[in-house]
Amino acid sequence: MKYLLIISIFLLCKFSYGTGQVPDYLVYKGDTIAIFSNPLEKYFELTGKRELIDFVGCGSTACWRGYKAIWELKDDKLYLVQVTSCHKSCGLEIKNANLKKMFGTETVFADWFTGKIIVPQGERVQYIHMGYASIYEKELHISFKSGIRTSEKTISNEKIVNKIRLAIRQREIAKKIQDTLYYQVKKYIVWDTIKTPRFDLCDEKYILTFNKKGKLKKVWVNWEGETFREKIDDWWWNITDDRKCRKIIKKALKPINISHLDLPNKKIEIPFEIFYQKETGELELRKETWMEEE
Repeated sequence: MKYLLIISIFLLCKFSYGTGQVPDYLVYKGDTIAIFSNPLEKYFELTGKRELIDFVGCGSTACWRGYKAIWELKDDKLYLVQVTSCHKSCGLEIKNANLKKMFGTETVFADWFTGKIIVPQGERVQYIHMGYASIYEKELHISFKSGIRTSEKTISNEKIVNKIRLAIRQREIAKKIQDTLYYQVKKYIVWDTIKTPRFDLCDEKYILTFNKKGKLKKVWVNWEGETFREKIDDWWWNITDDRKCRKIIKKALKPINISHLDLPNKKIEIPFEIFYQKETGELELRKETWMEEE
């Protein structure tokens, strides 16, 4: 009997969770679907060893576990039916794990698995380059106890999906109007005359709030506070020291109307950063990093 230990690099790649992972698959109601769960890992945890008999596969940072498992849900029981390579083109002769040598049968009842199998459903709304963190419209959660299905339910991600779609739309709008914004503040603000209690100039990150009719309603300095105390400080500086800057910026941008951009049916918030070079008298265009993302 010949054993092949999963190459140690796959274990080291456990630290590379920052990469999206190749999924396992489940045969379910006649379809073979990707799942955001790896039930075989529970088996390795219980046995205390990670070995796949007669297995030769290709791994990468996109498959830290070093294999891809195929499962089947039949008569409310979860079965492992195949363990194969994550990828097919790596210069090796691919060989599936020998389940009969490992478990004594070619179709293995996963009685070790208690937990959930998560099935992403609908449109992928946001790709996140980390494990199985990408966001889909819905998720099917199938619960198991000792390999037997106990329940299943569909979870809607509507709230977070709507927020993501709004953020994407805001990014698209920001890209379209950022040049107009900078033209307005550069042309209509005499920067050298601005004096505020805390700063000589209004170099800041701002949040511009437009209503659903496309009119600018609010200019707020974006201090990016996270804790309750920081948010209170954010509010306090905006209504005191930063009031003058906000009024100047709002006045310069007041003529702008973005109703022609097919706005979402709610207010939108657009980041806007001003950086003024006092020595040269030049206003720099500072694009937010997310404006360059696809």
